[in-house]
Amino acid sequence: MDFLDHFCTRPAATARPGALRRLWRASTGAALAWAMASLVLPPSLSWQLGVAHAQTAGKPGMALIPVARRDGVSPLTAARVEEYLRAMIEAGGMVNLIAAEDVETGRARRATRKSASPAVLEAQKNLDKADEALIAGRDGLLAGDDLETAYALLSAAITRYEKYFVELNDFTKLVDAYARAADAALRLNKQAESKANITKGLTIQPTLVLDRKASDELRVLVKETREQLASRKPGSIQVSANIPGAKVFIDGVAIGDAPCEAKDLYPGTHFVQVRKEGAETFGKSVAVRTEIQKVSAKLEIEEDEGSEIAIAVRFEDIKPIAEKGNYHEKVARNFSFMFTKQLRARYLIYSVLAKSMRGVELHMFLFDATVRKVAALDPVEFATNLSNMQMKILEAEGLVRAAIGSFPEAKEVVAEPSVYSRAPAASVAPTPVPPVVTPRPTPDPKPDPEPDPGTDPQPDPKPDPEPDPEPDPETRPAPVVDPPKPKPKPKPVVPTRDPYADLVKDGEDESIVKKWWFWTALGVVAAGGATAAVLLLNQKPAANNNFRVDVLVQP
Repeated sequence: MDFLDHFCTRPAATARPGALRRLWRASTGAALAWAMASLVLPPSLSWQLGVAHAQTAGKPGMALIPVARRDGVSPLTAARVEEYLRAMIEAGGMVNLIAAEDVETGRARRATRKSASPAVLEAQKNLDKADEALIAGRDGLLAGDDLETAYALLSAAITRYEKYFVELNDFTKLVDAYARAADAALRLNKQAESKANITKGLTIQPTLVLDRKASDELRVLVKETREQLASRKPGSIQVSANIPGAKVFIDGVAIGDAPCEAKDLYPGTHFVQVRKEGAETFGKSVAVRTEIQKVSAKLEIEEDEGSEIAIAVRFEDIKPIAEKGNYHEKVARNFSFMFTKQLRARYLIYSVLAKSMRGVELHMFLFDATVRKVAALDPVEFATNLSNMQMKILEAEGLVRAAIGSFPEAKEVVAEPSVYSRAPAASVAPTPVPPVVTPRPTPDPKPDPEPDPGTDPQPDPKPDPEPDPEPDPETRPAPVVDPPKPKPKPKPVVPTRDPYADLVKDGEDESIVKKWWFWTALGVVAAGGATAAVLLLNQKPAANNNFRVDVLVQP
């Protein structure tokens, strides 16, 4: 019995009161969140709180076509976006999302699969316990009152995830457990354990993004560890299978059909999964070094008689539609319609990822079999490192939900979408500026010698070339006279219109000096000025009683 079983099953008298109180608060809070989410929140938000929506037969079916890539978008980015989008649409509960295996085979699943084996049931049971330990350890780490218990819970979750990874679909849980365990170890001054957990997390997910509440010491540790892993020589894994068409997953990311090879892997432990419809999943943990690691998967498949149905349209005929963008063509709509009938679905979602100026854009196109039309949904822009994945995937699910509720006729695709014809955002170069050419100075020509004043200036005589010997008149051919070429007719001269012609009326002189009213006004002003001057000169000054002159006359 490991720590998690002992912690969850020991009597209340021997359990730690603080840990039990945290578990009680966590369970109570989860129950309240579940109830409130079911009443007031949309299904997509409720999924964030852990609400699972059961798929019922009365809902329309939807098939998600694999995401196409443009402008050099990496396969890892496309795989992560597609995985999150599939999970969000499936959790939304508005449609029955067709399984990816059924989409790739092009046929609906008519028979119920055989019940899971005891090993699979045991793995699923332990993965559920790992989820509970991760939630409890995360809450204890955020509370900060019992770091030892939180670190123990997170370590127990990591142990179960690693042991039963064969049935693990979401490896982000394991990466989250690595990061939070490293944070708890740092706070407990366990530097070696923290370094080991961060190394494991970055090995399987190099694009690890920490929580906003992570400590600065953890961020520094992540940066240093990432630089150390990037400086080492990468490795690769080659995977083969005894059954053709088996899907290969490395650390939860789809690589392709076996045989295939995953390159540029960080040195360390990686998890290989090989899946095939009708067979139990094959899993193996591989220690990647500098040499190539080879994995041979042996699968035992049970034929499903109910799946043997006629196929009119293959998956290979549908997948290029998302890559080319010919949704408006009749052949693409016909193929999409027949493909939905084979899958017993109503909707198809085509999507393409392209680079933008600020990150990566997801363009989605919804096909509705009832109207046989394709509508373009609004693009959703992700950050380059996908740090805003959850919020943007939630936005994408909302766009799909709105389009299903009311098909957007105004956004019907009638021509090739611009995302398929525009230049790649990363390769747009600025307009070249022509170089400035500095003209070389032209040397002054030498002056001609001045002619004598008594003689007329004559041009410099040039030596006549020696005449060619005249041929014999008898053998000389008659000269060929070209017919006179007709003189080209002179082009009629079109007078250029004066742009200021409308400012002056016809027959009106532009000079104001020649205006009669100008001279009249000037004469009136002059006469008035002269009259005022004469009146001022003839006016006598008035006597002033305050002015007096005393004169003394001497005898």
